[in-house]
Amino acid sequence: MQPLALRGLLFVLYALVAYGVMFELPERLDRLLPNAGLSPVSALLIVLWLGLGLGLAGQLVFDWHRRHRYSTVLLRTSVALLSVAVLLALLWIETVICVAIILPVAVAEAALGIWLTRLLLARFEARTQLCVALFALPFAAPFLHLPLPEMSERVAISTSITIEAPAAVIRAEAENVSDIAENEHIWTFTHSILRAPRPVSAHTSGGIRHARWTKGVRFEEHLLPGPDFAWRFAFPEPELLRAIDPRISPTGPEVVMLEGRYAFEPLGSARTRVTLTTTYQLNTPINAYLKPWGRLFLNDMHRAVLHVIANRAEARP
Repeated sequence: MQPLALRGLLFVLYALVAYGVMFELPERLDRLLPNAGLSPVSALLIVLWLGLGLGLAGQLVFDWHRRHRYSTVLLRTSVALLSVAVLLALLWIETVICVAIILPVAVAEAALGIWLTRLLLARFEARTQLCVALFALPFAAPFLHLPLPEMSERVAISTSITIEAPAAVIRAEAENVSDIAENEHIWTFTHSILRAPRPVSAHTSGGIRHARWTKGVRFEEHLLPGPDFAWRFAFPEPELLRAIDPRISPTGPEVVMLEGRYAFEPLGSARTRVTLTTTYQLNTPINAYLKPWGRLFLNDMHRAVLHVIANRAEARP
């Protein structure tokens, strides 16, 4: 095996161990010591800290003696991280959605970790024992409790469309959506590229709208009083949402899905502006990074549903 390939394999193994420490060890500690578990913010800080550790490992594995340029080490580390991400997705350990969200963060953190490691190596170049010890440093993070104020933010995403049909007809189509055929789907980035679950059907009975998506996703929407068609999200079986994200629950603490709402604005006797809004709460130190992803996913979901409702309402006699 070529030296570079062997070094890449070593980095991949290190990254897989780091992945286990990031996600498996905190969960096991929480089960063993439920009263001493990590706060959500501390858990996220561990992920960020281990991201720096990946950069440290990348520098030490690919360029122990600092003979290569920073950009060369970063490129090799990024390729190795991409290989790990692909492996996790192919083995169904993580969804493509999770990989797409986390990979840019991992690469950015690794880039900073490489830079910091090069500074340390320049300062302590003769102390090779220190270099070996640096490998183990990031794995101390899960045992540290690092409290930070949680940043809570309420986010509402709205998507509008004009439909050539009366509001009453459109509302009826929205309340009960029969099975969506394959030829009724539109192309979206999150559904077509990231393979996110698509809406399949929804039916309303007894004040509850039962929603069904592909990949076995199921949840409820409890209707709210008022002129709009609005609801509060309910997830009686959270395990049925694992296809969206196996690690983040829609009931918190990081993301809490709150409400959904259709607003119907008549623009004439047979023309209506329809706005679909989803509201959720985000409680992480990296809200600014996660909000664009939330906007992308929800806008694609809104567009997919509104497209079907529009076509069906406009086809009514």
